[in-house]
Amino acid sequence: MATKTVETKRMTRQMAAVSLGMLIEYYAGSMRQKNRTPDSIRTNQSTLERFARFAGGRDVRLNRVTPQVASAFVDHLQGQTSKWENHPTRPPTAAPLSPYTVRKEIKILRGFGHWMEREGFGNPFSRLEIPTVPKELVETLTQEEIHRILDTQKPGTVNGARNLAVVMLMLDSGPRISEVADLRLAHLNLEDREVKIMGKGRKERRIPFGQDTAKALMRYITMFRPEPAQSGDDHVFLSLDACPMSRNGLECIIRRMRESSGVNKLHAHLLRHTFSVNFLAAGGDLETLRRILGHESLEVTKRYLRGLQDAQVRAKYQEFSPVDRMNLGSRNRRFGQNGVAVKKSAR
Repeated sequence: MATKTVETKRMTRQMAAVSLGMLIEYYAGSMRQKNRTPDSIRTNQSTLERFARFAGGRDVRLNRVTPQVASAFVDHLQGQTSKWENHPTRPPTAAPLSPYTVRKEIKILRGFGHWMEREGFGNPFSRLEIPTVPKELVETLTQEEIHRILDTQKPGTVNGARNLAVVMLMLDSGPRISEVADLRLAHLNLEDREVKIMGKGRKERRIPFGQDTAKALMRYITMFRPEPAQSGDDHVFLSLDACPMSRNGLECIIRRMRESSGVNKLHAHLLRHTFSVNFLAAGGDLETLRRILGHESLEVTKRYLRGLQDAQVRAKYQEFSPVDRMNLGSRNRRFGQNGVAVKKSAR
């Protein structure tokens, strides 16, 4: 009992001496040692910095970070009325956080808490439960919307050639936006039409792409890709100042495409959704799709079956619409544009 009391006092003194900001830095270093991707480290740090601001700042001591504070932070997330606060490229928007965003933030906090516990700092996040999220429909782009998006680009310019290659690759193979930003020339095989991807958890995989995408990539690389600002830099996609495109930079490009095309639902992950559903609709199987997308579990990939089923229902309905088959549309010709009945002319 005495030994346990001494250990408790030691931990209490330690937690009173260490700041939350200091521990976040240690955690980021631990993730780097485990070879986590830069994007994953940034995402974790961003969430933990938000929590630190809520808890009182980076200088707050760990003994002040209690399960009650952690629970209050989750309540704060669920009650937020704006999103994209402090985002480097997106302006704040008056809209609540999605259940998926809240769920991701909680999972990051729980991961941080498990690491804290292993390091002897306790775990103030152990009581947080991962909430269920609604099974929403998998939204995709129509062919008409895809043409509208691509038509906004000028293929004879550096930006246009690059942007076309980015969108076609994402529609053709479904990589994540962070994976596109990290593509290297050394990993791109235009002859065999495949590229090596460094995915989540530093897991490599190869994804194929089609002939039209290969042509778009070759055209950009050979005719429009600028000479890199830093010698030896072999990132595939570069900005106008010849620096590697970041994830935020690519998201800005897609946002501008959304604004110029009028396809308001466009976002980076929607391109991945569209690829997945179209791949299944063309006869692709779930296991192949899982490998291409880099999912660890087939259960995650199965959500795209629902998107395929919804698309099939829409197509079948258009063929068998009850009202269309009864030819009731002719009744509308009795009314003018304002819905006013049109009188028959006297004979």
